[in-house]
Amino acid sequence: MSIDDDRTLNKTVHFQPPSNLLNMNEMASLWETKIGRVLPRVTITEQDLLQRAQEMRIPQSVVAAITHDIFINGCQINFSLDKTTDVEICSLYPNTSFRTIAECFDDFAKKISDNEKAVSKPVTASNTDIFVPTAKPEALAITAICT
Repeated sequence: MSIDDDRTLNKTVHFQPPSNLLNMNEMASLWETKIGRVLPRVTITEQDLLQRAQEMRIPQSVVAAITHDIFINGCQINFSLDKTTDVEICSLYPNTSFRTIAECFDDFAKKISDNEKAVSKPVTASNTDIFVPTAKPEALAITAICT
């Protein structure tokens, strides 16, 4: 849509529909509603993240610093679009409806409920429970390309 729109030429196009601006706790609660289960939660404080970032242990310190910037400082959403080169997609297309996260979660929940391997016993947890994975997580390389 916006790729062929002259109003986006030499602009930074931001996609921030109001219905999709959720924090991590809101997304987790929404997902719990969709799957009918309570997910185990672990709370990591700002002080925990800052302490881990200052330890200078690579890659843990880098991950802690980035996590702090995203989830505590809100660097991904807490900024104004006040430059002349900023444009928000909803202002360009006010009559266009965008899919909500809730709608996407509905689709994904249906896919996993249709897959027997993905469905297991419900997990009940209180806020004091700590989830310990049974298998070592696989390390994945994540790359980003800026153009």
